[in-house]
Amino acid sequence: MRESLINLRGRAVGLLELEFAKFLIKTPQSFNSLHLFPYYGNYVKLPSLEYRILHENGVVQPKKVAFVGSGPMPLTSFIMAIHHMKFTPFDNFDVDEAANGVARQLVVSDAELEKRMKFETCDMVNLKEKLSEYDCIFLAALVGLNKDEKLKILSHLRKYMKEGGILLVLSANGTRAFLYPAVEEHDLVGFELLSIFHPTNDVINSVLLVRKPVF
Repeated sequence: MRESLINLRGRAVGLLELEFAKFLIKTPQSFNSLHLFPYYGNYVKLPSLEYRILHENGVVQPKKVAFVGSGPMPLTSFIMAIHHMKFTPFDNFDVDEAANGVARQLVVSDAELEKRMKFETCDMVNLKEKLSEYDCIFLAALVGLNKDEKLKILSHLRKYMKEGGILLVLSANGTRAFLYPAVEEHDLVGFELLSIFHPTNDVINSVLLVRKPVF
């Protein structure tokens, strides 16, 4: 039952973001209305938390970043690029071309950000050598909706990321994991664990930060 609920929640979140993104596209200066999204407050808190953890571990302004599972309204990616990594190029990956198409239309309203944002449609496990281009990769919580899928993705990233590259994994802990596929420390085989953070406020997602070792 839990896996069915996780899948249902994933679809619901995608539809909510898609419909709201379509609404924003019709408004002048779409980025000025991002705050109208129902969970915008959480989306602001999460990138701030992620950046603080990255900063504490020596990751300040990476040269190139990938966000896997960006969706139609990639708020985390947007907020990170606008407020924290102000000069970093972001490549956003999603399996849904419709979601990417809407995201591309959204970012058009910010000329500077548009230059740094790309949206590519592909299954992450089909990315290989390209993954070695990124200093830091973000893995969204709903990429890999069951344990087997998640472990397959983590193994793929470990194989193709650059040595010394940083992976930030969003997960959930305790009762919060009921609607998210949880990632545990023992799932991160082959990575160097840098930090684990489990929030106690209204932010839902846990943050696990790891590095691919340099051999």
